Amino acid sequence: MSTLFERMSVEQRITAVNVDFSNHATFSQMAGVAVVGNNHVVDDGSVTTAGTDGQDVWYSRAFMQDQNRKQTRWIVLHETMHKGLHHCTEYKDLYTRDPDTCNIAMDYVVNGLIEEADPKYDFTEKPAGCPIFLHKKYSGWSFPQVLKDLLKNSKPIKDSGGKQIGKNLFDPDGKPIGGSFDQHIMSEIEGKVADALKQEITDSLQQGKRLSEKLAGQGKRNDALNATLRQRDTNWKQYFWQFFTELCEGDDQSRFSPPNKRLLPWCIMPSHFSEATGEIIIACDTSGSMHGLYPTVFGEIARICDNVKPDSVRVLWWEYAVVGDQQFKAIDYPNIAKLMKPVGGGGTRLTSVAEYIESKKYKPKAIIYLTDGWIESNYRLADFPTLFGAVDNDDFVASKGRTVRIYS
Repeated sequence: MSTLFERMSVEQRITAVNVDFSNHATFSQMAGVAVVGNNHVVDDGSVTTAGTDGQDVWYSRAFMQDQNRKQTRWIVLHETMHKGLHHCTEYKDLYTRDPDTCNIAMDYVVNGLIEEADPKYDFTEKPAGCPIFLHKKYSGWSFPQVLKDLLKNSKPIKDSGGKQIGKNLFDPDGKPIGGSFDQHIMSEIEGKVADALKQEITDSLQQGKRLSEKLAGQGKRNDALNATLRQRDTNWKQYFWQFFTELCEGDDQSRFSPPNKRLLPWCIMPSHFSEATGEIIIACDTSGSMHGLYPTVFGEIARICDNVKPDSVRVLWWEYAVVGDQQFKAIDYPNIAKLMKPVGGGGTRLTSVAEYIESKKYKPKAIIYLTDGWIESNYRLADFPTLFGAVDNDDFVASKGRTVRIYS
């Protein structure tokens, strides 16, 4: 005799497992993300298993009909975690260069998350008849880390003339791997719509976290999934570029390289920009946990500044008070990472930055704060456009502006 679940349509099964997530102490964290976007069940063969573009999800009816309830949970969780980690919206450049390796690396991350949260497979079960990429070495790794390791261990395939025409991939045990479980459709969602989607997913994860804590018991925290599903994949470089670029947009000059992306592909029109945009202040926390990150972050800032040309960049080094003040002009931008002189290392008091800016009567175009987030609870920020880079701290959210996660 068939079970009630087996008699359901695929659409009904997906709805049923979403309800299962809402009632599970660990996976309830994903319940909100699971219902972001739309689910499409297709019969035309365009999807052989499942796939997502970071917002919507597509399922093959033939494939899903053969899965039991626990396997269906696994598949829906797999696609939901791709959405939660922004795999299809933040890594388009990498994916365009090497889609096959990126596909496998993303799956290693997501499959590892499911197994870490449900190690005995009490709630989920791996589907059969398709490759499942999973290895203990990659436990807790982010997508870029797994991708780098796979590429390091790959071996090129060359034609008779010695030209590389592909590569063979191997898992950490040296076994060849290939194929894919699902499809990762690199999203064309951009601009304000992309920002709204990211915010919706972030809000859904926060709501799921609260629901998980409630289901786990009053005053308890269920960190089985939260510890690994933090936004360790946040592409902070992209947000820094976007922040600087938006500040530099103006109508002083026009250019066709690059063209105005908002009007592509219908017509080619010039983009508008300003060569001079005022001063950018970077207020950098000097606590010990930050020091190893300076070369990477400031190296990226140097590349951005050399491209978008702000009038100047001022770096404020702060602890309990601002203890260092460096200004860089356009000629210095390529060497910011080498020229910076971090000082301090005592207690951290963020309000000191606002006090210092006011005392010096600085009028920056914007302020970027770099901090580990271990600051006073009641802080005050200067009244300028703001971006926070929070280092290795998933709980810190600034009272103003966007907070971007940076992981050392």
